[in-house]
Amino acid sequence: MLRVQGFPQAHDIVVGVGFVFAPYNLPPAEQETILGQMQHAGVRVVRCSLSYDDRGVEFAQRVSAHGIKITWMVGLTPAPGTPWPHAPEGFKGLWEGYPLSSIDPEHFRANFESMLAKLEAKGIVLEAFEPGNEINWAGFNADFSLPGEGRVLGMEDLANDPEGKRVAKGLLQYLKLLSALKAIRDRAKLNQRTPIITAGLADLGGSDWTHKRKADAVDISATLDFMRANGLDKLVDGYGIHSYPPSGDPGTSAGAAKRRAHLEENGIGECQPPGSSKGKPCWITEWGVGGANRTCPVVDNDKAKLVREMREYYGQLARQGRLKGLIFYVWHGDWHAEQENPASAFRCGSLTESGRLALAPM
Repeated sequence: MLRVQGFPQAHDIVVGVGFVFAPYNLPPAEQETILGQMQHAGVRVVRCSLSYDDRGVEFAQRVSAHGIKITWMVGLTPAPGTPWPHAPEGFKGLWEGYPLSSIDPEHFRANFESMLAKLEAKGIVLEAFEPGNEINWAGFNADFSLPGEGRVLGMEDLANDPEGKRVAKGLLQYLKLLSALKAIRDRAKLNQRTPIITAGLADLGGSDWTHKRKADAVDISATLDFMRANGLDKLVDGYGIHSYPPSGDPGTSAGAAKRRAHLEENGIGECQPPGSSKGKPCWITEWGVGGANRTCPVVDNDKAKLVREMREYYGQLARQGRLKGLIFYVWHGDWHAEQENPASAFRCGSLTESGRLALAPM
C-alpha cells in the first residue's frame, strides 16, 4: 500500500502490554515462562520497571532475547535517607511512591546514567522512557495529604491551595528529573532517539473513586498544563496518560458515547500531533475495560466488544498523529494469586479473546 507523506497511519502506534509486578524479582525460569507466552502471543512491547542492579540488566536481556522491547518505568530517585512513606491505617494501597518533592536530580542522574550504560553495553534499545507512575494522585505521590477529601484539584489550586502548592513543588522537582534524564538520553549511543514520555497520569473525571478512597488528586489536564507552563515540552516527546472508561452498555451507541466522554474529560484534548504548539502526542500506558468473569473458563464476550470499540477510537487518534503508544493493562495480575485478575490478557493458561484483540497490531 502506498503511504502518503504527512498522513499518519494507525499501524505506526506502539502496541504492548504491562506487568503489574516487578518481574525481575521472579525466578529466571518463571521469567522465561512468561516471556515465552508473550512471544507466542505476538507481544512486541512490554511496560515494566527495572531494578538498578544485575537483576534488572539480566531481566532486560531476557526480554530482548524474546524479541520484545521495554517501555521502562524509570524509578524516581529521592534524596538519600528519605523514608518510605507509610500510609495511615485504613489507606492500604495509597502512598505507594515517594513524595515528588523529595526527588534528588543529581542522585537520580548517577543511578540512571550507570544503569543505561549497562543496558547499552548489552546492546539493549528501549521502546521508551517513562519516569514514574500516576504522580497526579495520592496513590503514588506522598505529597498529597492522607486522609484526603476526594478532591480533584485544578490549575488554580496548584497556585493557591496549601495542598496544591505542595504538589506543585513536587511537580517542579519532577521537571528537574526529566531534564537530567533528557541530558543523559541525548548523549546515549543506542538510545539517543528513544522517546521520553511523562509518567502515565491517572484518569479521574467522571467517577467518584477519589471520594470513596478519601484520596486527593490533580486532573490530567491541569497536571500537564502546569508542567507545560514550566518547560515540559522541551523535555519530553509525549505525554503518558491512563484510560479506564466505564464499561456499561457494551456494543451500544449510548455506552460508546459515555466512554468517549470519559476520555475527553481525562486528557485526550492534551494529545496533539508532533510539531503542534498546543501539546505533544500521547502514549496511553495503561488502558483496560471491564466485562470479564473471574473464574475459569474465561467468559469475556462483553469485554471483547469493549476492546474492539476502544481500539477503533484509539486508531482514529493514531491516524491523527495524536496517539503514539497503547499499552494494555495487564498481561497477568499477581502471578501467584489464588484468583486470577479479570483485567489480564492471559488467563486460565492461555491468551483470552479480548487480550488477542487488545494486543493485535493496529
